[in-house]
Amino acid sequence: MSSNPDPIVILVEPQLGENIGMCARAMLNCGLRTLRLVAPRDGWPSDIARRTAADADIVIDGAEVFASVREAVADCQRVVATSARERSLPLPVWEAEEAAGEIKEAAAKGERVAVLFGPEASGLDREAVSRADALLRFSTNPDFSSLNLAQSVLLFGWEWRRAAVPSGRGKSQISAERADIDAFVERLEEELDQSGFFLTPELKPTSQRTLRNLFTRALPSLQEVKFLHGMLTALRRSNLQDRPEQD
Repeated sequence: MSSNPDPIVILVEPQLGENIGMCARAMLNCGLRTLRLVAPRDGWPSDIARRTAADADIVIDGAEVFASVREAVADCQRVVATSARERSLPLPVWEAEEAAGEIKEAAAKGERVAVLFGPEASGLDREAVSRADALLRFSTNPDFSSLNLAQSVLLFGWEWRRAAVPSGRGKSQISAERADIDAFVERLEEELDQSGFFLTPELKPTSQRTLRNLFTRALPSLQEVKFLHGMLTALRRSNLQDRPEQD
């Protein structure tokens, strides 16, 4: 996993090697070098991607491949999802300039930030977006708003390169990594399942996404996640003590 403080560009299920290469070129134009790929359709490595990258070999050579979005963002404290759709999740929506400033500020605190870009044809699905704590949108012509994948990466990268670290705020506690939040949410889901919280199997996935989004949006620190684990432990201990003894 990369330790580069610059934002990590994550392409989720990219369909064409040419598009990955053009994204790598756009990234290096803006000084971004850390690329992660989630389940690229045509596999990896890709000779087509390397040719299209036009000498952005440092990005191509360093690209990491993951099987899922969850694994790709596990070591990140902040996750921003690019989306052109209206979403029901209560996430802040940033324009590219604002997003770049927020990411610069997070990086100044030592946090690792990932920016998710969805498949060319469909964009990010709800499962991927539920792992983000903010949405990024580009203010394009409403009568012709479609952007290709490399254009989206370039627009974000350009704003990130221009952004200055916001002043006037001291460093605060670093947010927990996504893997730590996932571990807590899974434990919480297990406890809720045992207590009968999920009323029907059909509604359970929606409730799970809502829970995950609640805690990722809150951006808890690692110490706060440990505190939440302690709360669950105390509640479980209390419930066990209150249960009647079996004959």
